[in-house]
Amino acid sequence: MIHLSNDFPKEFKWGSSTNAQQFEGGFQEGNKGLSIADVRKNDGNQNESDFDDFKTASDHYHRYKEDIKYYGEMGFQIYRFTMSWSRVFPNGDDIEPNEEGLKFYDNVLTELEKYHIEPVVTLYAYDLPLHLLKKYNGWMSRNIILDYSHYVRTVVKYFKGRVKYWIPFNEQNYLLLDSKYMSGYQTKNQTELFQMQHNFNLSYANAVKIVHDIDSKAKVGGNIGNSCVYPKTCNPLDVEKADNVMKRIGYGPADVDFKGQYSAYYLNSFKDVNFNEIIQDNDLKLLNSVKPDFMSLTYYMSSAIGSNDNVDSMNAIKSPNPYCKTTDWGWTIDPYGFKHYLEDFYQRYQLPILILENGLGAHDILENNNQVHDDYRIKYLANHIERMKEAVVDGVKVIGYLTWSATDLYSTREGFDKRYGFIYVDKNNDLKRIKKDSFEWYQHVIKTNGRDLSLRIE
Repeated sequence: MIHLSNDFPKEFKWGSSTNAQQFEGGFQEGNKGLSIADVRKNDGNQNESDFDDFKTASDHYHRYKEDIKYYGEMGFQIYRFTMSWSRVFPNGDDIEPNEEGLKFYDNVLTELEKYHIEPVVTLYAYDLPLHLLKKYNGWMSRNIILDYSHYVRTVVKYFKGRVKYWIPFNEQNYLLLDSKYMSGYQTKNQTELFQMQHNFNLSYANAVKIVHDIDSKAKVGGNIGNSCVYPKTCNPLDVEKADNVMKRIGYGPADVDFKGQYSAYYLNSFKDVNFNEIIQDNDLKLLNSVKPDFMSLTYYMSSAIGSNDNVDSMNAIKSPNPYCKTTDWGWTIDPYGFKHYLEDFYQRYQLPILILENGLGAHDILENNNQVHDDYRIKYLANHIERMKEAVVDGVKVIGYLTWSATDLYSTREGFDKRYGFIYVDKNNDLKRIKKDSFEWYQHVIKTNGRDLSLRIE
């Protein structure tokens, strides 16, 4: 008998995400080593008045109990955080791990367990140990594969049985658009870019095998960022350009993560590269051997691409659509694009999906009565959840939904001017935590398993 449901399944998981380099702080505490995030500087392109650094961020390092208590109050069933490689191995290539670093993440997991929140752990999010960049140019060298694998093996073994979902890299496909931010090294040409991408891919393959070998009950999957590209018009030249962008930035990297192969169209997008000088014996066999358990996807906006658009930078994903409104930062607001993305990738790869990030960055205002009225965020999330439900009803298997972000954190290029969280961080008052209107709204969404989005503003 066929039974169709209009609701999320009972086992659907609700929660949110953060990221160590943007949230954790405590950059020189607990014997942590420096990472590329700790020495990042304003590149001169930002217009924000209060651009600061990642060294303090939201100070989660000292406030993790308070933060996780809020998550328990909201009713999170799942929570994604990232581990900092340089907190576990200060130099990145140490033989023995830093016990204080392991203890910190042990404490975080203990607090999550206290509130019955299931952890999702990302192992790398743009915070390479600085020592490895200086030693051998980091991800440009195949030496990184062994050092990263040692780090992965250490934490997966140490936390065996306590982490069900592991994600080796955050939005790895964006390496093609911003190698400097992701790795600390600006690639000079297509050969260097592919060499770096190949080292990431081999490290990912090793990580998948390590997780499966150490913890048979744990699940592991790759992460693809925000790949929903429309042609700007029905002009075949625009359609072709949009298709090529998806092949290079979306499907090409996803084919590696979820099918274990380099597709010809992906390799063809790297011009004048001698792949035989980079791909060594058994590399392709390693890539093809891994079998991920799920795919994790992030989504903020769709992009409208025209034949004359430059698509070789992060601006490619911010191409405007005249039929959609935008955020304060010009990011297209397109809930249907979310549904399109989910159905497209599920039909293509036939793996369960974990939504790792979805959210709205805005200039949140703290009122005199210590309130933050963020109905625009409620509207954005509610409309995206509705579209996600449509995809689920249409047969897309979605494990859970994690917003970006749980608490305000340091945005990658806009500091605290750009906020995403359900909980406001008051920079002018000792980083005090303050619930926004969206806090109680999302609490209600979780309680009703997404059935009641009644606080949505039309």
